[in-house]
Amino acid sequence: MFKSKKSIFIYLMITLLPAIGISYVLALSDMQEQEREYRNQAYKYANQHVNDIERLIGETVSRLDMLATLTNLSADHLDHIEEILTRTHEKDIRFSGFYWGNPEGDLLVGSNGLSAPINVSDRKYFQEAMKRGRYTISPAHIGRVTGRFIITIATPVFQNENISGVLFASLRIDKIEQAIKQNINGEIISVSDDIGQTLVQTSKLPFEGNVYSETIEMSILPWTITAYVIPENESFFERALLKNLVILLVLTHIVFLILHYFLLKQRIIREKEQNERHKIVLVENLAASTAHEIRNPLTGIKGLIQLLSEKYKDEKDQLYFNIILGEVNRINTIVSEMLLLGKPTAHSLATCNINDIIQEIEPIIRSEANYSSIRVSIEYSTKELPISCVKDHMKQVFLNLVKNSLDAVNSEGEVVISIDKEGDHCLIKVVDNGGGMSAQVLRQVFNPFFTMKENGTGLGLVVCKRIIESYGGKIAINSELDRGTVVELRIPLVEER
Repeated sequence: MFKSKKSIFIYLMITLLPAIGISYVLALSDMQEQEREYRNQAYKYANQHVNDIERLIGETVSRLDMLATLTNLSADHLDHIEEILTRTHEKDIRFSGFYWGNPEGDLLVGSNGLSAPINVSDRKYFQEAMKRGRYTISPAHIGRVTGRFIITIATPVFQNENISGVLFASLRIDKIEQAIKQNINGEIISVSDDIGQTLVQTSKLPFEGNVYSETIEMSILPWTITAYVIPENESFFERALLKNLVILLVLTHIVFLILHYFLLKQRIIREKEQNERHKIVLVENLAASTAHEIRNPLTGIKGLIQLLSEKYKDEKDQLYFNIILGEVNRINTIVSEMLLLGKPTAHSLATCNINDIIQEIEPIIRSEANYSSIRVSIEYSTKELPISCVKDHMKQVFLNLVKNSLDAVNSEGEVVISIDKEGDHCLIKVVDNGGGMSAQVLRQVFNPFFTMKENGTGLGLVVCKRIIESYGGKIAINSELDRGTVVELRIPLVEER
């Protein structure tokens, strides 16, 4: 496959380099998309746990509001209040305790029992609750009653628009952590307060590898929830790169093979055209060097045969003489066409009117047509169409084309010759309604020595093409089987001065 450095370069530029480059870009894109998915997943987990904790706080506040109503009715009976707080505590182990205190911050009774007087008036959350007259939530701290790590919610209780006492509910941080762990789906959750203290960490973060995280701030607590997602496979980029590389190598190799086939086909076409040119050059050289030498002895042979035919009148001898003369005439025709293939350097060009040239050969054309009982129509142009040419050569071209059309049609056929001006060119068409040619034959009609006729030389159209192109013109043939043939000649007109 690789026969040169150019082929190797094309292979690298079309297959390996694009495949590697595009695979790398696609792998990066896949990696970024995967990272977005992990971050979205981390955000979903963090948002879920924020909602869970805020729901717990909301439930606690609602519970305290109910307790406030009950305790307000029993404000003068501390034993009754203690019983209510104890029963409430027993229903939910997430609470460290419930307490009732007076407006001065003294805890009077609680669900855990008070062994010594405790005052919380120095706590900022208590001060805020008394000042604002609504519930406040403390930062995480060590409880003075149980010594546990907790947060406390303080709710003032009003009687006749005055604060008659304060209800306290302590939530255990370790129970919040347990609740979080029960809803873990493989992520790692970290809860931090406003001073950066880590309150909950469900597990340790890995020391190596990629970890994707999202952090959400809570609305009712000065806490932030961070969810960490660890990729299941650390070699995602490498796998994506390899997958894309394999696919693209297949595709680029297909493209390379198609291009290689196209280039090979183009090279074959160029070599074929070059071979055809070599054939024509060979014929030209042969014509230039030997045509006259061949024609001279042919003239002598033809003369001697004619003399012998006059001497020997036997019918059988006459048959042989006629055959010999026919073959000599055929050789003479081939030689004449070979002479026309030679470069027209020995001829001087003249300005001639196409209409006049065809008018001069019209009798010959009609004679041939009448002999075969074929209709011929000639449509002359009303304009002057001067071209620079050798008149005899142009006559030879027209006679060859018309002879081909006459041979292609039957006795009911028709040949139409039209002459017109097209821009700065003269357009001549020879149209017949004969059997036409297949696409395969049409591709070879201008090849030297290719012919479909039994006695053809295969040089007629080659001669026509050679002559027309020497005048700067073009010849084109369009044909379909059973649809006839159209031959178009376009020859540059001479500019009028």
